[in-house]
Amino acid sequence: VGSVAASIRQENGFKLRELLSLRYEQSRRAVATVLSQQPHWRASSGGVSRGLVSPWDEFLECHLSTLVCLEKGQYVEAYESAIAGLQPFLKVFREDQGSWLVHPMYSVVHNLRDVAEKGDDQLKVQGKKQGKLVDCGDQLRKCFSVSLQAPGNKDKKLAALDIVNVSIKIYFKLNTLRLCKNLIRTVESKQFPPFDVFPVSQRVTYRFYLGRLAVFDEKYEDAQESLEYALLHCHKNAKKNKALILKYLIPVGLLLGKLPSSQLSQHYSDILAPYMPIADSLKSGNIGTFYDSMKKQRNRLIRDGTYLLLEKLQAAVYRRLLRKVWLIHAQQDQAKAAQIPLVYFQKALQVAGVDIEMDEIECIAANLIARKYVKGYISHKLKVMVVHKTSPFPPLTEAILVDDTV
Repeated sequence: VGSVAASIRQENGFKLRELLSLRYEQSRRAVATVLSQQPHWRASSGGVSRGLVSPWDEFLECHLSTLVCLEKGQYVEAYESAIAGLQPFLKVFREDQGSWLVHPMYSVVHNLRDVAEKGDDQLKVQGKKQGKLVDCGDQLRKCFSVSLQAPGNKDKKLAALDIVNVSIKIYFKLNTLRLCKNLIRTVESKQFPPFDVFPVSQRVTYRFYLGRLAVFDEKYEDAQESLEYALLHCHKNAKKNKALILKYLIPVGLLLGKLPSSQLSQHYSDILAPYMPIADSLKSGNIGTFYDSMKKQRNRLIRDGTYLLLEKLQAAVYRRLLRKVWLIHAQQDQAKAAQIPLVYFQKALQVAGVDIEMDEIECIAANLIARKYVKGYISHKLKVMVVHKTSPFPPLTEAILVDDTV
């Protein structure tokens, strides 16, 4: 408490941020020690905040109550205490003109999300309705609004991007991604500070989530750009974060025809393990291997949220196999190189362990043409695909990856 009071008097935002974090080990140990000696001790009864000006005294009592509840395993009550402390903190943030409060705001925001998630987990175990994380999202909108208003000091806006990141993380957890749109529009607006003035770690987190949102919207080139930014700017020692980025970047890259580099394969072999057989099948056109790999990794890919994304690679694998058939056919019959008998494609699929009737072969070929994986047309009568003479197989980036919606 003395350290908190000193940090406030000295306007030391960095130190106060550390002290206010619910993960700060010394605070948790101190509370545990007090409770071991006085099990019924309450922050409001000990005069612990004596000497602090209002509303800091009210905020600190709520913060200590949150720590006490966490120590006792009372996570729902911990969330209520954290929420009770939010209003006095926001009052300080509005009234104090110093930008030093940006750093304590980081801890307040992360604390709210952490205890809200713990509270919902506890309610779920108890068979009760969960709603703390939903409420937390609402509370963070208040924090976001106050930070953007930046009363007294425009540098207070530097708290905003971290609040956006924590909010988006909540929306992913709740599967309410539509709520991200307004936040993103604000970040991209003129009223928001330039992106480069924010800490690199926050920029990386934001672009990571922006990439994931682009995947959900089937904007794969945008997703690749954001995820590559996140990977490039991620701290070199943050291997866990890099692994998380690659989990989505690799499937997006494969969909756009970009195979993992040998350097990535060496450094992140364990992360890329589920994707390498799929990447190899994309390179070789072995549709049988693709099906087997997808089946084998199904549960993991569904858990990662990338199964449906990788499933779209099926057309690219067909394209690769058809291209091999075309090359062999062109060598054998140069005069009719642009006319690929579909029975050749059927036999190539059979070699790969996939036995398909001719009607379905025609459907696959027609779909490849319709989605611009191949330039050409089908002669149903002759069972032949007639392809463009000079550029029958456009780059994968030109393919139509998104289904039309009505």
